Amino acid sequence: MTHHPALLVLLLTLTPPPHPGTRTAAQSYQGTVHAILAHPAAIDIVTGVGHSLRMVRVLTVPTTIVDSAGTAIPMAQLQAGDVVRADCRSTPTGLFADHIEKLSSHASRGTP
Repeated sequence: MTHHPALLVLLLTLTPPPHPGTRTAAQSYQGTVHAILAHPAAIDIVTGVGHSLRMVRVLTVPTTIVDSAGTAIPMAQLQAGDVVRADCRSTPTGLFADHIEKLSSHASRGTP
């Protein structure tokens, strides 16, 4: 039997997988608000992935921070067509937003 002390040390220092129900690493999504839902409280964001588009549903909670240009705004000020960046955490029950930043408004863009 061969002993590999380096392998043993590596195995002992690996962190175990997260316990079910705990939060995992943060993810950031930037895109256009497609819809705002009341129940469950969430927003649908259309975001680009390579050469295609993807719809991401981001759940919100009362502690979700929403701001625009560094100023806090109520969630009700978000509208379909707004460009946002959502910093989220993936949980077993869904993707939850910790912070949503409104980057631009659909009303601020001119029509061609």
